[in-house]
Amino acid sequence: MNRQTSEQLWCLKGELKDSTPWIVPLDKLIFSIGRQDTNDLILPSHSVSRRHARITAEEKDLYIEDLESMNGVQVNGNRIGERTRIRPGDIIRIGESEFVLSLQDDFHGAYEDETLARKTDRTRISFADAFDLSEREREILFFLIKGHSLKQIGESLFISTGTVKNHVLKIYKKTGCHSRIELSTKATSFDK
Repeated sequence: MNRQTSEQLWCLKGELKDSTPWIVPLDKLIFSIGRQDTNDLILPSHSVSRRHARITAEEKDLYIEDLESMNGVQVNGNRIGERTRIRPGDIIRIGESEFVLSLQDDFHGAYEDETLARKTDRTRISFADAFDLSEREREILFFLIKGHSLKQIGESLFISTGTVKNHVLKIYKKTGCHSRIELSTKATSFDK
C-alpha cells in the first residue's frame, strides 16, 4: 500500500470463524473493503455494505473512512463519522469482522505459517464471470453455495423470496444447471 510513500508495510490482522489467523496485507494506496466482489477485501456478510469502507495511505499515515455504509465503521469501539487516522494497534470493526492494524515488523516471522488473505472466493468470481452473472446473481450464488435457503437469502439481501427465486432460475438457465447440488458442484470445481 504505502511502498511509494514509506518503507512500512501495513496489514489488518484478524481471525476466520474457525479461529485461523487471517492477515490481510494493505498493499494499495487506496484499499477498498465491502461485500461486493470488486473490493480489495471482500467481507460476505449481510452486515457489510457493498462498498463499506476505504483505507488510504498518505505519506507515513493511514486513514479509514466509512463510505456511507448502513452499519458504519468502528475504530477502538467508537463509530467514526468522518475520515479518521488509524495507528498500529487500533481495532477496526466492519460488520461482524474485527481486525487489528499492524506494521510488517509486528507480524513478520511470527506468523509465517498463517493465512495471508487478499481477495476471497476467487472460484465464485471466475465462475460468475464465465456465465455472465449480474451483480445480484453473484450475491445470490454466493449464498446458494453456502447452503442458505431462499428465505434466508432474501432476508440477507433485503429482497423478497419471490425475487430471489426469479434470480435463482436465471442462474440455473445461464449455467445450465437444474439443481442447487449441481450448481454448487459446478461452481466449486470450476477452477480446479
